[in-house]
Amino acid sequence: MFKTIARALAASVILTSLALPAQAQLNPFKRSGFELSSEDIALLRAAGARLYEGETAEVGTVETWSNEASGNTGAVQLINIFEHKGLTCRRLQHDIRVEKVADTFRYIFDRCKTASGEWKLL
Repeated sequence: MFKTIARALAASVILTSLALPAQAQLNPFKRSGFELSSEDIALLRAAGARLYEGETAEVGTVETWSNEASGNTGAVQLINIFEHKGLTCRRLQHDIRVEKVADTFRYIFDRCKTASGEWKLL
């Protein structure tokens, strides 16, 4: 069974983790039973970026990541392509499996392409 996290909370957690440079990152996912290493976060970010940066992925496309060192794995799925206030946006669903936890954690958030070409969290 999936633990669904409120979108607002997920967006703020992901925003915190993705907006900071890797060397300055704290683990925003750190809570009882759910910890991601900085390498996990880098792999998660790269999988997500493959779904929005090339702009050719279709809804339903899935990118996976796996970290042998931590035992954690995940999948990122493009679940919607839409426009918001004139910006092209992508909704991504992250399903994250932490090695020592039975349940999968799910986070859903949106990224939109700004006029300058950067993809920002909505």
